[in-house]
Amino acid sequence: MAKRYKPEGKGNEKECYFCWDTLREMKENGVEFWAADEYKKLQIAEIDERTRNIYMVCRQTGKITWPLSFKKLEQVHARIHQGSLGLSAYEIEKLIPTWGNYLTGLLRFLGCRHCKNS
Repeated sequence: MAKRYKPEGKGNEKECYFCWDTLREMKENGVEFWAADEYKKLQIAEIDERTRNIYMVCRQTGKITWPLSFKKLEQVHARIHQGSLGLSAYEIEKLIPTWGNYLTGLLRFLGCRHCKNS
């Protein structure tokens, strides 16, 4: 299993660290993480504070993605924790086309785990 990100000042290993401030901290510190397929190493290249969009860069190719709305990312994250969406590239791809592999890797890196419905 890939390493997890632990923001500065946080200590709980079971916690999910997904939030806007964590993404900004990752960008500032140049943190790299693996996509879900573990073939592509990614990094947050740019964060637009005004529109709340993020851009990622694939470290192997140097290509920058088109913008991803943080609002969409929050919706996917909430559905994963509610249990209505699995933490898999295939399921995320249905909601946000072409982003499944990258987002699954990012959310796993931040400690997000799928919660099953009771």
